[in-house]
Amino acid sequence: MAQNINSTMLNDDDLNIRSSQIIAMGNSKDRGVIHTLIEILKNPKEVSLLRACAAMALGKLSGNEVISPLIDAVEDEQMIVSRAAILALGEVGSQQSIPTLIGVLENQNKKELHALAIKVLSKIGGTKVKSNLLKALESENNGVKRNAAIALGDLGTKDVVPPLIKLMNDCDECLREIAASSLSLIKDNRAVEALIGALSDQAETVRTMAASSLGYLGDNRAIKPLEKALNDKNILVRQMAASSLDKLKAKKKTT
Repeated sequence: MAQNINSTMLNDDDLNIRSSQIIAMGNSKDRGVIHTLIEILKNPKEVSLLRACAAMALGKLSGNEVISPLIDAVEDEQMIVSRAAILALGEVGSQQSIPTLIGVLENQNKKELHALAIKVLSKIGGTKVKSNLLKALESENNGVKRNAAIALGDLGTKDVVPPLIKLMNDCDECLREIAASSLSLIKDNRAVEALIGALSDQAETVRTMAASSLGYLGDNRAIKPLEKALNDKNILVRQMAASSLDKLKAKKKTT
């Protein structure tokens, strides 16, 4: 309850005590503490850790009144505060935060926050989020592209399959692996040929993920290529190919 807030604890010299009190305010679900938390968040003279705690507490409390201060905090000079604000906006899940999060992706001075912003955008979801995640696939930053590919897989809409298939030819091994994994989540058989081709990828991690994904897609076109993959030089690829073959053959028996 708001009346139980210990103002002495909020001004204690021990940061652990102060941060614990701020976190407790967020967990209280008492909307009467929102004003106090906003004041802490907006105070540039306050310790960055405590301002970050205030941002996270506001995210837990949610509601329209916390959105604007959290959006403002995304632009904070202190990385710990910006990061906490982005995470909090993900908890709130408001579409109002999308333009700000998109702005983070477009700001090359905030590369450290790109991956986090993409994850939060995927959590919020929606058409506008999807279009900007697709745009992120064109980034020169491989970290941004990887997280965008993961987020698009999590969104699970079939219209993102073609760009994910395109990523299967990317020069970045990790990105090819992620694309293969994301395609398995969406389960669109347009990806089968690309994944079959990936069974011959030079990277063992990509071949392993392709073998796994083909099992989840459940398309019989993958049976012979997977049987061939049983002779792969890498044991993980062989094991995954065997597992996927079991799935495909079991499905075939029931149809």
